[in-house]
Amino acid sequence: MAQIDRHIAAADWIGRSSIDRPPSSEPDKSAEIGDLWRILTVRRAWVLGTAALLTFIAVAYGFLAPPLYAATAQILIDPRDKQIVTNDVNPVAMAPDGGVMQVESQARVIESDSVLTRAARDAGLLDDPDFGGVGTGFLSWTLRTFQGEGAAPATDAAAEARAVRALRRRLAVKRADKVFVVDVVVTAGNPDKAARIVNAIAAAYLKDQTSARADAASRASSEMASRLDDLRKRVNVAENKVEKFKAENGLITASGQLISEQQLAESNNRIVAARARTAEARTRLQQIKDARGSTAFGPDTAPEAIQSAVIERLRSQYAELASKEADLRTQLGNRHPFIEAVRTQMQDVKRLTETELTRIARSAETDYQRAVANEKALTANLDELKRGSIVTGEASVRLRELEREVDTSRAVYSNFLNRSREIQEQTGIDTTNARVISWARPPAERSWPLRLLLFVGGLVSGLGLGAGLAFVREYLDPTVLSRRQMERLSHTSVVATYPEFKAGSERPASVAASLTLDRLASVRGQIHPPGQALSVLVTSAASDTTDRRSTIHLLAAVATARGERVLVVEADLEATPEQSASGPGLIEVLRGEVGMAAAAKADAESGAARIGIGDLAKASREALSRANIEQFLAAAKSSFDLILIDGGVLTGNLRIGPLASASDRLLIVAKNGATRQRDLLDILDISEVLGRPVSGSLFVDRYAAAA
Repeated sequence: MAQIDRHIAAADWIGRSSIDRPPSSEPDKSAEIGDLWRILTVRRAWVLGTAALLTFIAVAYGFLAPPLYAATAQILIDPRDKQIVTNDVNPVAMAPDGGVMQVESQARVIESDSVLTRAARDAGLLDDPDFGGVGTGFLSWTLRTFQGEGAAPATDAAAEARAVRALRRRLAVKRADKVFVVDVVVTAGNPDKAARIVNAIAAAYLKDQTSARADAASRASSEMASRLDDLRKRVNVAENKVEKFKAENGLITASGQLISEQQLAESNNRIVAARARTAEARTRLQQIKDARGSTAFGPDTAPEAIQSAVIERLRSQYAELASKEADLRTQLGNRHPFIEAVRTQMQDVKRLTETELTRIARSAETDYQRAVANEKALTANLDELKRGSIVTGEASVRLRELEREVDTSRAVYSNFLNRSREIQEQTGIDTTNARVISWARPPAERSWPLRLLLFVGGLVSGLGLGAGLAFVREYLDPTVLSRRQMERLSHTSVVATYPEFKAGSERPASVAASLTLDRLASVRGQIHPPGQALSVLVTSAASDTTDRRSTIHLLAAVATARGERVLVVEADLEATPEQSASGPGLIEVLRGEVGMAAAAKADAESGAARIGIGDLAKASREALSRANIEQFLAAAKSSFDLILIDGGVLTGNLRIGPLASASDRLLIVAKNGATRQRDLLDILDISEVLGRPVSGSLFVDRYAAAA
């Protein structure tokens, strides 16, 4: 350890220098929950100092920083575009979650270079010093030099790039959950400028969307127009193939159908009609033949085939003559000449009727023969057409295939042509369903710096950082935090716990001192014989010098009050010359220059006798020999009941090693949060080397009453 190594030359003053030193214990860097508050309290200077520093910096920044103003515009982006044309280039349908994704994508579009560049030009930011404009002063030149931009931008592209970079740093695009409204926020040093920039960004976004959709429609139209040329050529090629094939195979069409097929269909229809006429003529001829042999020749019995105007007239005449004959026969008798004349007329009518029937029969026979001949001619023609159709069947199959290709090519070409015309018309239609629902207005209040927020943030962050530094400091250089930790480190018990020595703690401290005196008789298993004087050497770390002296003074006062004779011996060889220049003391007594009675002086405050350190220049090796010290302690014990020796900082006061070895008890005074663990371990190691292990410890707890 550093302090022990620094005084290694003082080993000559120690009579037990040959004793092997035990290995040092390591500092205990663990801490309990209750110790955290003690660490913060002990190192409150770090915490409060850091908090004060950061708070001052934050408040100073709040008063010195130029104010910034945030202007906001709100844009409603409906993921469903306006349905103006049925077959739109931009589809309306989307996935269930596609709306949120589309709005998020549009929010990124607002931050894109194309929108920001257009907004920077419209808002006049290319020459604005706050947004990349080049100043002519020395400060602007210095800033450009540190940023690696020594020369001013010589082109508009460079100025636009600088403006866009500066604008993007001041831009924030936000969207709340479950809404399609996007907030566009821009921060600037002037409220009017902030509002102007935000509105320029919103307008640039709407223009960008309109132009993007128009460009998409224009590109699609151009691509389809180039495709139409290919489709038109394909249709022409297919039609030429059909016409060439028809010419090569003699396939002539009319009204979209082959003439041979039309002739075949017409011939078939004529044959059907001819057969119907033949059957009708045959039936009429048969009816006429049957009617000529019939005896009945009344108007009701005449078949339809022989009903004619002549027959009807003859039949009427015959009926009139028959009626006249009947009347005459009734009046004149059966043999009257008039009756014979009538009968003659009736025979003439019958003969004329028969002649007419013969003529009708011949006419029906002629019609029948003509119908049969026509039917045979048509049948022959149909057979010939059938044979021709069989010959052209294979060519017709190939022709229909070619015609299907023509129809398909023509349909595709027609669809593409219609779609191209629709897309051309869409280039002038804005289908974007986005609109600005709230244009930005110049903000009335600044958005930064918020002085109250900076104050609270600086204070909270300072307290947090200070607490962290305090914990780190404690971890790097741990102190004794609690009584239990003191016992773990020293491997001894705490004789008593003292409250911090300050006004109002006299009574608890006196109780602790009385308890200490009661327990000094038996510590570390060493029983002191009753009635014999007890010598106690009290030591501590350098940071606990005041508490050590206060403890010794308190023990002396309490023991004197209990009726004991107490001697307080100053043995701190590291005391300052002012502390040692108080007349003869311990050094002179050990050298034999003065007696103990002459060196001891009464202490008015405690009532005990006190021997100072004396002249430190006389602290020779012979004076501090073990024999002189033992002789001194023996003389002191013969005159006093309790000898309290102020051993100072034992690690730096090694020359009193014989005094520590000769003392009955060795006590350490430690204070939580003040005593460094490394100093405590150094004292423990030195006590082991001196052959006088620490008997116990007196613990000063600033947070607790006496135990």
